[in-house]
Amino acid sequence: MRVTKLLSIVLFTVSTITLAYGAAWEIKGKVPFQFTAGKTVLPAGDYEFIPDPTMGLVRVSTPKGSAVVVQVVTRLAAGIHTTAADAHAVFDKVGNTYTLSEIWLPDEDGFLLHVTKGAHEHHIVNIPHGK
Repeated sequence: MRVTKLLSIVLFTVSTITLAYGAAWEIKGKVPFQFTAGKTVLPAGDYEFIPDPTMGLVRVSTPKGSAVVVQVVTRLAAGIHTTAADAHAVFDKVGNTYTLSEIWLPDEDGFLLHVTKGAHEHHIVNIPHGK
């Protein structure tokens, strides 16, 4: 009985911390072009990017509620911020195709989501931080 109660308390605490941490890093912004996130092609529009470092995932969702979950390849150090309050979505551009490759948080390290081999350009979308 004590083990079950202790396990319930631990699971509740971990869930609460994960939810609170994830909510703190919800960033919203407008992506002005069609792009690929994971294996899904998404249209231009407003998106929420919600990193979950504990699970190694970034959720990309529309205001209508549809979402794509992208696996994090690795964390990135030494950010590309223009100001401390900036968040950035970085897209690798090959021809006319954009692929979500990085998410950078305000005052934090980034998340590498995709590696494009060969010649490509980085296209950075500045996203004001929102909670």
